[in-house]
Amino acid sequence: MKPYKPGVLLGLVALSSAALLGCPPIHTSSTSDPAPTPDPTLHIIIPKVNPKEVYTGQSVQKITFTNTKSTEDMTVTPVKGHSLFLIKINSSPNPVTARNTGHGYPLEGAASRAVGGFPQGTLPLTTFKESGRFVLGNQTITRYDHPGAQAFTRNPPPLEIKGPSPKESRSGSLSAPVFAAASLGDTKQFWVEDKEDKWVQIPAVLRATSIHSKVWVAEEQYSNTPYTKDNKLTQAQAQAIADKFDWIYQYETPLFGYEYGGGIPNTDPSYGGVDGDPAVHILVYDIEYDYSSSQSSGVFGFFWAKDHYKQADLDSFQSTLKTNQGELFYIDAFFADAYPEAIYSTLAHEFQHMIHFNTKSLQHKKSSETWYDEMLSLLAEDVIAPMIGVPVTNDHHPIASRIPTFLDGYNATGLTQWLSGDEVLISYANVYAFGAYLARNYGGANLIKAIMENNTTNIQSLNEALEASAQISFAQALGRYGEAFIYSSAHKGGNLSFDTTVTKRINDIAYTFTGFDLWTIPDTWQGYGPIPENHTGPLIWDGNYLFDMPGYSVIVQSLEEWQQVSADTVRIRFEKPSDPHIDLYLMIR
Repeated sequence: MKPYKPGVLLGLVALSSAALLGCPPIHTSSTSDPAPTPDPTLHIIIPKVNPKEVYTGQSVQKITFTNTKSTEDMTVTPVKGHSLFLIKINSSPNPVTARNTGHGYPLEGAASRAVGGFPQGTLPLTTFKESGRFVLGNQTITRYDHPGAQAFTRNPPPLEIKGPSPKESRSGSLSAPVFAAASLGDTKQFWVEDKEDKWVQIPAVLRATSIHSKVWVAEEQYSNTPYTKDNKLTQAQAQAIADKFDWIYQYETPLFGYEYGGGIPNTDPSYGGVDGDPAVHILVYDIEYDYSSSQSSGVFGFFWAKDHYKQADLDSFQSTLKTNQGELFYIDAFFADAYPEAIYSTLAHEFQHMIHFNTKSLQHKKSSETWYDEMLSLLAEDVIAPMIGVPVTNDHHPIASRIPTFLDGYNATGLTQWLSGDEVLISYANVYAFGAYLARNYGGANLIKAIMENNTTNIQSLNEALEASAQISFAQALGRYGEAFIYSSAHKGGNLSFDTTVTKRINDIAYTFTGFDLWTIPDTWQGYGPIPENHTGPLIWDGNYLFDMPGYSVIVQSLEEWQQVSADTVRIRFEKPSDPHIDLYLMIR
């Protein structure tokens, strides 16, 4: 990943004149609307919440429009001392332009607002490349998966399981047990990509073993001298990875299922997998050959399903890929050396990908979109990491590593849209947040197990699992997503929230998704432009502006006069969205 270059934000902070378009006036007026003037500042509202003032009335109200009316007026009382928020939900996979999303404003100010019009703001994704603050949040390093491995998993070549012999290839011929006979100190050649993405073979030595894993360390990445950040591992470090994976395996398989070749020897005809060895293999080397002692971002590790294929199978599909033919992870030596806790969390993440490929692709022959697969891997980190010594307070837990980015970028892309390049961190953050919301409000580990066990993928899988676990549909869960943005801590009441801890037992193992207060987490833009240094919680966008909404997205808006309102009654006029997939909610905190 190339470093971000600080600069003027072109779309999020500095909305250009081309991006601000005048919308038709809200009410007819004899005076034509003037062209909106571009505002060079970030169009947000700094929320004001009195922690002692807990709203006890109907805190969430969905705005419904009767008959053919295009507006609805609402009187809200009592609200003195409380704050109001307008939530918009796009329940379709298609983007909706700003002018079609509807809006709401104080009825008393309708005339003056009609004169100024409602300018339309857009949020180009290029804006997020312009600030070094956006990526790092409150941690020192950032990680992302191997894009080639992701692409392969989305659309793998056909692969038939033809057991029952564990050594029988799924294309019908015997596969050599290349790993099964390996002993400590043995050397094997592995295919990897060099810094120019060309396939090369490197020697690696088996340095550590455990019940469920074998750790191979590239010869160039091994050292007998312990030294942090030298891109080399000792035998003790390799053994620590092997031992930690045993804990991950013990906790992750009851919840997510087994990798191909895992399971119970007496009942699984594929036991031993493609290489005849029930152990999962972990290759430690310099991924992308990008080592520097000050490295702060990169691929920490990855699973690539190509290794389930024989080379002849890949060649027959006119692929240039090279297989290592085994159940295998790749781990970066520098990050394993310098940030072992991040690597442990990464192993939990990548193990879900390995299990996922077996369950959804091989067994059910279904294709998983990247957002769905990544969401489940991030949830694996969420629940498994604290069980293996990476608590929710650790910088490498997804609450700390993903939520700060989510707080600022939640409306920049839709749930099912997977971005590329530097912007991919927004996608990781957004799918993790949505998954964290689902897990904490609709069944915890029971929901995750239901998702993994059904024979569907993507939204259909979530819909079936939600109905089985919580008797609610995906559409209904998405419709209530906005509540989790607003309510937490003492203000939560009976509303849905990220700040909900849920523990469920599976196979007598307790799985806990720990609640967190979204409003206490620092965002990544604090101190930038009009945002104060101590800003926490999601960006609340100024209700005087309209914004495009990607498919399956949410935006939270408010007005200065809606923050700790001084009057006991507020009268609001809502304009009906012209797109039927946009729902409006008024929330009071």
